Amino acid sequence: MVTPHPFGALLRRQRAARGYSQERLAGDAEVSTRHLSFLETGRASPSREMVLALGSALEVPLRERNEMLLAAGFAPVYPASSFDEPALAPVRRALDHLLAAHDPFGAVVVDREWNALRVNPGAARLFAWAMPCCDAPPEVFANVLRATLHPGGLRRCLVNFAEVAGAIVDRLQRERERELDPARRARLQAILDEAGELPRATQSAPQGPVLVLHLRRGDEELRVFTTITTLGTPIDVTAQELHIESYFAADEATERWFRTAQ
Repeated sequence: MVTPHPFGALLRRQRAARGYSQERLAGDAEVSTRHLSFLETGRASPSREMVLALGSALEVPLRERNEMLLAAGFAPVYPASSFDEPALAPVRRALDHLLAAHDPFGAVVVDREWNALRVNPGAARLFAWAMPCCDAPPEVFANVLRATLHPGGLRRCLVNFAEVAGAIVDRLQRERERELDPARRARLQAILDEAGELPRATQSAPQGPVLVLHLRRGDEELRVFTTITTLGTPIDVTAQELHIESYFAADEATERWFRTAQ
């Protein structure tokens, strides 16, 4: 009787979460389907190089590649530095440069949990403009997803909240379904639970090339869309999980606001 190997169960879950067949993964990792099957059932144990090859073929995040290595009996190879550690000083400098270059438009550096680690002046002005609409506790605004979905958050001045919330919820649910860490799955679910009952997104045809956040406070309206920037070829877990959410004006009135607001 073969005793299932912890690595095999984890590999099978990673493969299934990404919709890969054994044949596709075997081809991408340049290993026989038979050997891959043996790895998943525990009839064979992987080498360190095989674990890394399979993680790369599946495009598994570095954090999860370390978990695959641990499950196979090897030490992690990718460091996971704290954001404030000296090792990430060059990364912080690069991020600060990008934030400054994007001003007067808003930009926020967020981590894996969507917590705001850096906010440029443009984003600070945008959030300050929206604050009179909101009455959520201050800690809610430390997380960009909570700040948007919370009943007392930015949703109060989002004209198209149903559409925006639909996109965010879809992202959260996909992340939760693929997440193997039960603690993080619970944190993602907690954001959804905190949001309460959300309006059903409309199924109307798209009105443009990007989803625009339409904000209104009194008689003033702003329209922005976002881009996500990540670091290229990271080899540190934390560095890979950082990204910049940048806000761009979707019309001339909003651009004027960003350029003249103080």
